[in-house]
Amino acid sequence: MGELYHMGRIIFVKQYPSKLRYQEFFSYLFPAEFEKYFGEVVEIGIPDKLIASDMARSLFSPVKESILFEQQQVREFLNLQLKDDDILFLADLSFPGFFSNVFYHKPIKNAFAFCHGTSLNAFDYFYKSRYSKWKIETGHSKLFKKVFVATQYHKEKLGWKNIEVVGLPDTPFDGFKFEKEYDIISVARPSRQKVNKKIESEIESEFGKIERANCDSWARYYKFLSQGKVLLSTAKEETFGYQVLEAIKNNTIPIAPDRFSYPELLPRKYLYNNIEQLKKIIKSSLDGELEVPTLLNQSLISSFFENICSVMKNECNRSS
Repeated sequence: MGELYHMGRIIFVKQYPSKLRYQEFFSYLFPAEFEKYFGEVVEIGIPDKLIASDMARSLFSPVKESILFEQQQVREFLNLQLKDDDILFLADLSFPGFFSNVFYHKPIKNAFAFCHGTSLNAFDYFYKSRYSKWKIETGHSKLFKKVFVATQYHKEKLGWKNIEVVGLPDTPFDGFKFEKEYDIISVARPSRQKVNKKIESEIESEFGKIERANCDSWARYYKFLSQGKVLLSTAKEETFGYQVLEAIKNNTIPIAPDRFSYPELLPRKYLYNNIEQLKKIIKSSLDGELEVPTLLNQSLISSFFENICSVMKNECNRSS
């Protein structure tokens, strides 16, 4: 890793740090990790005052605060004196904001971005405007040398030529091993995209209530994860699935559909294609016949920052 140290300056354009979502810990994890590889880290967006009204976990980033945050980021970037060897990293190309538009007016040669979702998903949060949003995502993708995604599934779905599969970083929180109190738990957002009510209703009729918790801190969230024997996903779309990583980290067995990104995360015996398969896997898990699995793409997760910094360095050297 030594050859990657102090590559120069990186400009990190963060996401609005919605509480108890990955955007929150990304906002400080990325700058801290980038300091290991770059001589200087410039953060675009310091949202201390803007997050005051965002105290509860919501379905998505709060609209008003997110717009104000991006306005602030545009001002900060426009006031920044760019250097020829600067590297810019945008934390989320798929967010329906307007920051990327500034590059049309103030281009930056070495720009990279991460893409977490896509409006190609039929159940995307912004599905009502998904077709126009997809055109914007595609147009913005061409402003970057590389667009990083977490899984091969996501890469194939997007279909852009400049995509690199790099996984996602591990969470900065330690896992727990609390005594098991619940058979089946779910931490999915209550949306059409993340919950299949028909499947969950049939599972509850046979195995009892699927427990959910409204947690107000990462410690409480991780404790709840640790108290479940099985974490069930009935998602209709998923481009990564952080809850799988978090469940494993907290000594809980994740069970998920045998499609989307999940086959890249979990061994086949933890994946289901129909309700009967799901029931068998749950029974085996509750009977102690299945152990907490190892994440299949753990090597990508463990080396995430080294990998993306290496890609950024190589791409910049190629064009210099």
